[in-house]
Order: sequence, then C-alpha cells, then structure tokens
Amino acid sequence: MHLLALLFTVFIDSMGFGLVFPIFSPMIVNNESGIFSPEVSLATRGLVFGLLVSAYCLGQFFGGPILGSYSDRVGRKKVLIGAMWLAFVGYILASLGIVIQSLTVLFIARLLAGLSAGSFPVAQSVIADMSTKENKTKNFGLVGMSCWTGFVIGPFLGGKLAAYGFTVPFAVAAFFCLCNALLLLFKLRESLSNPNAAKVSWLHGVYQIKKAFSMPNLRGVFIMMFIFCLGWGFFTEFSPIFLTQRLGFNISQIANFYAWVGLWIAICQGVFIRILSRWIAPERLLTGGLLLLGAILPAMLFMKGMAGLFFLIPCIAFAQSLIFPNAATIVSNASSKESQGEMLGINSSVQWAAIALPPLFSGGLVALYPHLPVTVGSACMLVAFFVFLKSSKPVPVEAKVEVESEE
Repeated sequence: MHLLALLFTVFIDSMGFGLVFPIFSPMIVNNESGIFSPEVSLATRGLVFGLLVSAYCLGQFFGGPILGSYSDRVGRKKVLIGAMWLAFVGYILASLGIVIQSLTVLFIARLLAGLSAGSFPVAQSVIADMSTKENKTKNFGLVGMSCWTGFVIGPFLGGKLAAYGFTVPFAVAAFFCLCNALLLLFKLRESLSNPNAAKVSWLHGVYQIKKAFSMPNLRGVFIMMFIFCLGWGFFTEFSPIFLTQRLGFNISQIANFYAWVGLWIAICQGVFIRILSRWIAPERLLTGGLLLLGAILPAMLFMKGMAGLFFLIPCIAFAQSLIFPNAATIVSNASSKESQGEMLGINSSVQWAAIALPPLFSGGLVALYPHLPVTVGSACMLVAFFVFLKSSKPVPVEAKVEVESEE
C-alpha cells in the first residue's frame, strides 16, 4: 500500500495534465462552449488555448523545485498530502470557471493544478530514497508507467465524460484527489531520514534553472532535457489541433489517440525499460530514444486516419519511454541522498519550463499551420540527441584500467 499510494499520486499528476487535451481544443479553438463571440478569430482562440495549457506548465515549473526542496526540509509525506488538497481546489475552480464562462478563473484553476503537480519530483524522491543504485532505473520506470497510465486515463476521461458536460471531468478529477489525499495520510510511510534545512523561495524555480545550467556534471543532461521537452511538449500540447484540422478527429477520437499513446508508454516504461536497464546503460538508452523518436514522428504527416496511427503509436511510445526514466536516473545517480528532492526538482523545473514555453507564443501559429507539432517536435528530438552526444564524455578505457589498478 505504501508504493500504491505513491504511484496513485503520480497517476493524479499526469491525469491532470492530459485531462484537458480533448476538452480545450473543441471548447476553446472550435468555441463549442460559447466562451468567445463568433467574430473572435481562429488565431486568437488558438492563442488562448496555448495560454491555458501553459498555465499548468508554469505551475509545474514553479511548483516542482519548491515542493522538491520543501520535501527535503519537512518530509515527503506532508508535501504530497498538501499537494493533493491543492489539486482538489484547482479542479473545483476549473468546473466553476466553465459554469460562469470565466477565462480568468480557468487560468487560476490550471495554475493551481500545475503547482500541485510539482509533487512529481517529490514522488521521485521517495523512489530514490527507497531504491539502490542497481534497481533505481527499474523503479523510476515503474513511476513512469504510473505517470503514463494517468496520461491514458486523463484524456480518455476528458473526452468521454465531456459528453455529459465540460465540468464533469474536472469534478471526477477532484474526487480522485480527495481519495488520494486520504490514501497518502493513512498508508504512505515517511522516507526522509535526514531533513535538510534549505531555504525555500517562490523564485526557487528561476534560481534552479540558473543552477542547472551551471553544474558541470549535469549541464549536458539538463540542456538536452530542455530541448527534448520543448519538442515533446509542443507535440503533445498541440496534437489536438493537428488531429482536428488535418485528420478531422472529434473529442472521442482525440481521447482514443491520447489513451493509445499513454497505454503504450505505460507498457514500455513498466515492462521493457525494466528489462533493458539490466543490460544497457542509461546514457545509451537515452540517446537511442532521442534518435528513434526524431526519426519516427514525421511519419504522422502521412497518416490518413486512426488506422495508420494505431501501428505507429507503439513505436513512438517505445522511443519516448527510453528518455524520462533514464534522464531521472542519471540526475539521481549524480546527486547525494540528502539532495535528491532538490536535484530531481531541478530536473522537473527544467522540463516544465521547456513545456511551458511553446504555448505562450505559438498557439495562434499552430491553428494556422497544424503540421507544426509534428515537424517542430521531430526537429527538437534530433537537436537534443546531438547536444547530449556532444556533452557526454565517457571515461576512457585507459583511465578506468588505471583506477582499477590503483585500487
């Protein structure tokens, strides 16, 4: 039950991110909710769509390092429970914003939901606390499986329950948060043995970004993850526009698309990564995933419907599943036990800063050029591959032999 409570937290975080994808595209871009007057342009509605998505990402950007560092100070359990209550409030506000047709309330709701999802690096810290170096990648893969299971359920719930009203998915998400807060309270064991009295600031995310790119041993990993998440975020956030404009998908079909992607990523991270990590180093798996993903994504431009995507998505999912858990393993292995929360919080902050950027300025552009999520996403994967390849400096064989002989 200890691990179940933790994995359910990760599930809630990822579900909240994917929940809105099938909802916001028709609600905002196609204006099925009636929030905009008919004369509002498609580019403007696309811009608002992007800003709403970005609000959640900005919340994660600030929330990840704050909650991660705070968990090093007061313990993981208290932070995780508090984050679930914050998410509960965010989803209730989202329902209210839709009822009163207030974009301001919707923005606040998504920001709060994103802040609460900053608990993801805290959950990773619990895994790091309870893992050995040998099984850490396997356990991070289990977290990844839970994360992408949430990404399966999130869009699926959003798409299916929206048929009964746009507020219903958010009400169900709020109920899940309430249940998880109680599960954490009664079943999660505190894993932090040596609290760290580090100072926590609301600008911690900004400071952490600066710190991330000034750390010689991890600078290459963080730069690579920033570029990768820039592309992956652009792809996942704006795929609904690509699917509706280029392939004519409806809400239910968009939900099925995300569910199929998430299901295969969950399978790959929960099964294949655990097997591959026994034989292949995290650095090699990471570079292979970046190269494979950059080569596969452009095939989406030639798809005519869900039938082609049905066979392409497992390949995309396998490539993507090689990246997140191995990057987390590399960061965790380079960090001390007392700073796991901070370092994984930095990793989360770098990722969500990148994911938050594209929606801030490209929503209107994607509405006019719907192929961009695929082409830009693919280009970022290939750039990230070459950046990481250049920044990785494996120890020469001669040096290893010399060290072994000294021992």
